[in-house]
Amino acid sequence: MRNKRITYVLLTLSAVFWGANFNAGQIAIQVMSPIQVAAWRFLIAGVCMFTIYLIKERPSWSTVKADLLIHVLMGVSGIFVMNILLFEGLQDTNALYTSLISSTSPFLTLLLSVLVLRERLIPRQMAGFVVSLIGVWLVLTNGSLLELESVSYGALYVLLAAFLWAIYGILGRKYIRSSSPLATTATTMLVGSICYLPFIAFQVNTVGSVSPVSAWMSVLFMSLFCTVLAYLWWNEGIAAIGVNRTSMFFNIVPISTLTISAFSGDKIQLFQIVGVLSVVTGIVLTIGTQETRTNSTT
Repeated sequence: MRNKRITYVLLTLSAVFWGANFNAGQIAIQVMSPIQVAAWRFLIAGVCMFTIYLIKERPSWSTVKADLLIHVLMGVSGIFVMNILLFEGLQDTNALYTSLISSTSPFLTLLLSVLVLRERLIPRQMAGFVVSLIGVWLVLTNGSLLELESVSYGALYVLLAAFLWAIYGILGRKYIRSSSPLATTATTMLVGSICYLPFIAFQVNTVGSVSPVSAWMSVLFMSLFCTVLAYLWWNEGIAAIGVNRTSMFFNIVPISTLTISAFSGDKIQLFQIVGVLSVVTGIVLTIGTQETRTNSTT
C-alpha cells in the first residue's frame, strides 16, 4: 500500500510538471527563439535519459539495433518536429491554450488507433471525445463557438503538434516489439536531440521583462523535471499500476497549467475554466471506459 501511495504521488508530480512545462516554456521563449528552447531542452534531457538507460539496462548493440529505424522515425517526428511546432504555437498563444490543445492527444491517439490498429470505438469514448472537443473549441474561440476568425495560427501549430504526438504513440504500439519503454523514450529523445544540434546557440534576447537567467532556469526545469523525471516516473507508474490507471493522472495536466497561470497573475476567464473542466471530463469518460473494459477481462 505504501509503495502504491508513492506511485500515486510520483504520477501526480509528473502531471503537475507537464502542466508547468507550458508555463516555463512561455517564460523561456521571451528570451530565446522557440526552436532554441526546444533544442536546449532535449539536448539536456536526451543525454540524461540515454545515460540512465545505459546504466539501468546495459543494452547491447543488437538490442539497440532491433528497433532503431522506427525509433529514428519516432524521434524525428514526435520529438524534433513536434516540439518545434509546440513552442512556435506557444509563442503565438499562451500556456493555458497550449496545454488545453495538447490535452487532445489522448483522443487523437484513440481515433488513430481505430483507423490504424483497428480498435473498436464505443459510444462512451466518442462522447468523451466530443465533450473535450467542445471544451478546446470554446477556449480557441475565446468563449464564442462560432467566431472562427479568433482561432490563431499558433493554435493550429499546437494542434498539429498534438497530432504528431498521437502518431508517436501509435508508431510505438504498432511497430515496437523488443524495446522497453525506457529504451524507446531514451532513444527517441537522443535522436531528437541530435536533430536539434544545428540549432544550439547561446545568444539570447537581453531586452525585455524576462531575464536570461530566468529563461535558462526555465529550460533546465523543463529538461530535468518536465522531461527526465516526469517520463521516468510515468513509466514506473505504468509498470506498477497499469497503463489505464496511470493515464487517469493525465487529467491533472491542464489543471496544473491553469493553477500556475492564475498564481502567475494571468487573468483567467470563466470560459477557460469551463474549457478545462470539459477536457478533464472527456479524458475521464474516454480513459475510464478503457479502465472498465480492461478490468472486466481480468
